[in-house]
Amino acid sequence: MTNSSIHLGRAAVVFVVMFFAMNALTAHAQYSDAAIDLAARVNRERVTRGLAPLALNAKLTAAAQAHAEDVARNSRTGSAQEGHGGSDGSTVFDRVARAGYGAYSWGRRLGENWAWYRSAAEALAMWMESAPHRANILHQLYREMGIGIAPNSAGGFVYIIDFGSQPNVLPIFINDGASETKSLDVKITLTSEQVAPNGDGDNIGQPVQVMISNAADFAGASWQPFASTIHWTLAPNGGTKTVYVKYRDAKGRAAAASDAIIFGAAAIATSTATRATPTRTATRVTPRPSVIVTLAPTETPTEILPVTATVAAAEMTPTETPGVALAMVNAIETQTPTRVVSSSNLAQADAESNFDGLGLAVVVVMSIVLLRVWALANH
Repeated sequence: MTNSSIHLGRAAVVFVVMFFAMNALTAHAQYSDAAIDLAARVNRERVTRGLAPLALNAKLTAAAQAHAEDVARNSRTGSAQEGHGGSDGSTVFDRVARAGYGAYSWGRRLGENWAWYRSAAEALAMWMESAPHRANILHQLYREMGIGIAPNSAGGFVYIIDFGSQPNVLPIFINDGASETKSLDVKITLTSEQVAPNGDGDNIGQPVQVMISNAADFAGASWQPFASTIHWTLAPNGGTKTVYVKYRDAKGRAAAASDAIIFGAAAIATSTATRATPTRTATRVTPRPSVIVTLAPTETPTEILPVTATVAAAEMTPTETPGVALAMVNAIETQTPTRVVSSSNLAQADAESNFDGLGLAVVVVMSIVLLRVWALANH
């Protein structure tokens, strides 16, 4: 076997591997962009109604993405129940627990929306027209979300949003979660603990004070009364700016969070290139639950041991009754989506399909040619 034939054989293999790897990376980037777009659309719906945005959580996203792929892979989109149930019989509670998302002492506060559509915009439009789906998106008790997107073999995409709140995680947002600013004067949106307003053991309840700083060590910062929005001035000079917040409730229990935004020349540059995604974190502080705190509808918070937390299917408002220490939150509330496919979307999908088929054909032909040359070189 000559050196040239060896090189040709290796080149054929490398070419095929690189082609499929590039396709996989491109698809991943497209889904990531679509997820960011859907998250921004969801938060616009909340902000325009005076609600705090939802922070993207990596563990909720992992659970949502795995379920989206499961639903798409098994084509289980015939009913709302199939859309929420995993092929292994799992519920949203099972999947989120596997991902390691935080729980209160009585369980988890979760919700889930799903849809099968051509675009994120169409999925969100359906959700906002459906009372239970809209209730999830605009739920005041949720502080985080995770988004999963997977292509369906029958066309279109499966969209999953998992909503949740976990103890000691109170995200903050600079300018409602914007990635860039051209002004040092910004608005800080703070979230509050409304799922367990009296706290949950050592986990923070509703904060009464906050400390804000442009430095991680909070040098020179002081406590001030809690407010849902606070005007703030970023540190001077350009670049990425991070704001740090400490929360404290009436019992002295604390939680911390931060958010970042790009300011100045960097912001102008990213507006014409790829927009950077700011880092948003919320830190869990001393999470050792021992006391269950509940909030009954239209009542002041009271402490009950133990409780079962449920969310009514219609009103989507929390009710709390004594029982076993298990949270069963019926916050899924979805319907089988009507697939609305426009002719332009179908044409785009067909064009993309034809392009993928042509690319695959080119790979096959080139691979055959390279392998043929390699075989001839060995005779």
